[in-house]
Amino acid sequence: MTSALSRDKRPDLGDGTIADLVAFVADPQSEETVRRLADDQNFAQATIRRGNCRDAIAYLKRSGYPHTIIIDLSGSDMALSDMDEAISLCGPNTLVIAIGDQNDVGLYRDLSVFGVADYILKPVSFEMLRAVIAIQAGRPLRLNQRPREGKVICVTGTRGGVGTTTFTASLAWQLSAVAGRSVVLIDLDLQCGALALMLGLKKSSGLADALRNPHRIDDLFLARAMVKRSDKLMILSAEEPLEDDPAFDLAGLDAVLRLLQQRFHYVLIDLPRRPGVLYRQVLERAAIQMVIATPTLAAVRDTLRISRLVGREDLGQRAMMVVNHVCPADRGEISRHEFEKTIDRRIDYEIGFSRVATASENGGELLVQRDPAFAVVLDQMVNDLLGRSSCPEPKAQRFLRWWR
Repeated sequence: MTSALSRDKRPDLGDGTIADLVAFVADPQSEETVRRLADDQNFAQATIRRGNCRDAIAYLKRSGYPHTIIIDLSGSDMALSDMDEAISLCGPNTLVIAIGDQNDVGLYRDLSVFGVADYILKPVSFEMLRAVIAIQAGRPLRLNQRPREGKVICVTGTRGGVGTTTFTASLAWQLSAVAGRSVVLIDLDLQCGALALMLGLKKSSGLADALRNPHRIDDLFLARAMVKRSDKLMILSAEEPLEDDPAFDLAGLDAVLRLLQQRFHYVLIDLPRRPGVLYRQVLERAAIQMVIATPTLAAVRDTLRISRLVGREDLGQRAMMVVNHVCPADRGEISRHEFEKTIDRRIDYEIGFSRVATASENGGELLVQRDPAFAVVLDQMVNDLLGRSSCPEPKAQRFLRWWR
């Protein structure tokens, strides 16, 4: 039998009052996130317990339905039937939110048909829970308290070798040197990241120290940890030993991002393609998620898989699909039409093959500084990020694409 935890706002009401929030979660991290939500939303009557969907059903039968209920489906062998029974015990206006560890778009769709407002994949973030509550209540979406916080952009490749780091370094330079915005780069490949090397800078242990010690993070700590490329471009990176297994507190990353958003216009993250808790958290945190792919069959497959995690427009997020030709065009490449048809969405930007890419990296110059056609594409993207109008393919770009 599941018992109420000591910090429950109020357990079974028993007086006819409808509880503001009831939650049954299976792990401490989700429990703490829900408690933070209850405090943020000023829920006077909240019951938060450790349990699963069957425990929620027992509660609903005994105590009646609340205004909002959060149910953890982790480990449930019959998630759909259990949730169907739970929903049948709720009122017509009860907001039902499901959380779980199954990354299954089919499950999400089936739950939506049953009447579940949203299904959130673990680890559950406070920002996403608050956004779901706000959307369902018809309030303006307010993911960040500070109206002028910097924008978090993450860049991830569908596979290794698609040019993610080359692209990220050049985009950061274009935003800072050409557009005049303050930018900080974060290289989350703590062992083999190449962003600092590409920018001609030395790595430091600053990022790893910050991620391991979230309690130490403040403005002074970050100022000492960052390496300066220019007055408007800084970088946070690390070079951990290959024999180590870098482990850090995810709260450290959140603390780093919050402080950086107060100091920079853009926080640009080079996110290694390593599915896991960190990967999902960064994708979830980013306002813009850029996915870099090559026009190959393997990239199409992985693009379809990543697309399930990105582009939550209802939560104020945007996904951008970028196809990068890292090799000369040949018969093995998939056409743009075939690529878009297979992934069922359009390509936002296409980068042509560059003959000077390798020479640029080895020569210590960024590709955007040596390839005019690449600079034209990045200029379009910067205008897009800044909210300026931009022609999809100006004459200059068409000429340069033909010339190459």
